[in-house]
Amino acid sequence: MSEMTVLRGGRSLDVQRGTLSHLLQARNPAVYFSMFIGDSVLTLPTLRALAEMFAAPLTLMCPKTAFDLCFREVSPRFVDITGVVPAGPAIGGHTGRTLDYEALATEIGTVDLFLNAVPWDTPSNGLARFLWRRLAPTWSVGFPTDDYDIVVPRDLPHSADVTFKLARLFDPALRIESYAYPVPLPPAVQDEVRAIRAAVPAGVKVLVVHADTNWEKKHWPATRFVDVLDRFLTRHRDFVAWVVGMGHEELNVGRERDRVFPHLGLPLDLAMGLVASADLFLGIDSAMLHAADLARVPGVGLFGPTEAALWGFRFAPHRHVEGSTMGDITVDEVLAAMEDLVGQRDPISVAKPGDSASADLLSAVRMFPDTALSWHGAATTAASENDGGIAAKALRLHALNFDLWHHEDAVRRQGADDREVARRKRRIDDLNTRRNAAIEDIDVTLLDRVELNQSAPLYTETPGTIVDRLSVLTLRILHTNRAERSSPRLAVLEEQHADLFGGLEQLLTRVQAGEVRFKLYRQFKSAAPQSYCDLFESRDT
Repeated sequence: MSEMTVLRGGRSLDVQRGTLSHLLQARNPAVYFSMFIGDSVLTLPTLRALAEMFAAPLTLMCPKTAFDLCFREVSPRFVDITGVVPAGPAIGGHTGRTLDYEALATEIGTVDLFLNAVPWDTPSNGLARFLWRRLAPTWSVGFPTDDYDIVVPRDLPHSADVTFKLARLFDPALRIESYAYPVPLPPAVQDEVRAIRAAVPAGVKVLVVHADTNWEKKHWPATRFVDVLDRFLTRHRDFVAWVVGMGHEELNVGRERDRVFPHLGLPLDLAMGLVASADLFLGIDSAMLHAADLARVPGVGLFGPTEAALWGFRFAPHRHVEGSTMGDITVDEVLAAMEDLVGQRDPISVAKPGDSASADLLSAVRMFPDTALSWHGAATTAASENDGGIAAKALRLHALNFDLWHHEDAVRRQGADDREVARRKRRIDDLNTRRNAAIEDIDVTLLDRVELNQSAPLYTETPGTIVDRLSVLTLRILHTNRAERSSPRLAVLEEQHADLFGGLEQLLTRVQAGEVRFKLYRQFKSAAPQSYCDLFESRDT
């Protein structure tokens, strides 16, 4: 798409790519956002794209909850608008703080470009209206909620796409899919998510259920959720269920209650991390549904008073079940939607968590720390070469790295004689040859199960090489833990591991979505000498 239509001075205007590029040079751009947590998740791709394009950091005028959970990755410049608007509604949840308009304007300071990221005409736009006029920016952009310099029409079906028009205003060729990836999690939260998921036995998949809501009209009876869980888990013995949310839904009371695990009352970021690590989602219209969507977790969404076309899944494989009221939605309809989704076999439907290759690979990587720790107390064990599962291939690679690490340690040990060094060097050469083959084996398995978009941009690092790096990082962290439990170096390594694991998740998701592709480059790399170079034979070096 090379252009988009906006309104200026009440007239329709086609904006070509680059027409408004001068606005990207604004010295003090500011974005206003005042909606709920679910809307924050929906708006995250838009703010990611805007932050990438602007020369100066954005000043984010938003509730602290939205900033802490979603927007902290976008910009460090933040003004908290949590509070009660005079003669208006509360913004950002329950609070005893009454907003002082003038104090907020002073804290925000000079603004030369004002963007209102709230597409709907909500009561909280009263604060946006005051701030916009009080700050008197050179340019203002927003939706038909006020008479901004540039008004972006609400002419798309899904709310995420409507908001993303703010980014496409500056580059109509942008695709929201390029910025739709999971809600960011602090390293400590990522570690906790990995630990919870690692406790699930290998090969077992996770269904996450979110049932609670403060809006009674969006509530689906808990008895029906229990019935769905009983019937689904009975049919699918390879699944367990996690229940997330802030409520007290006793969903672990049916016939399959031993396979239903409550994770209620967790911090929002941890709950969303569990959702993102799942294989399947079932829930009402909520922030958890949007978190599943960004993480490309296949899901079934239940909709009564709200419209699925506007607030439902946008990116992940999904089924929407709608009724005039939530009470009209039957258990049979929901179960059929879940079975239909689980039974799909097209490439997109088996994206990240639902795929027996991608999901099993991620599950195996999550097992790396505990597996390596167990190997310190017993002989290294891994699946045989004949085991074709990708999880087994990843663990086999990890076992090779484990052996390499300790043979190299032994070579460096003081007192090792020449014979031992030579023996171990030959062993290291053999392990390295097998390690390279194991990396390629992972990539071959993925390529066999994914239909690549051959016109997509090439991603030069393959999933197998990332898994190899994660394996080595895991060993480095483990040995740092054993030697320096409070070392600052450990924190850096853990952050690096979390970032790299997130990168692997995103790569697998983007490959499945056809956004990028990768190639297998056969290394033909062997430690055995293919040709001999005697450069150092006569040098004392």
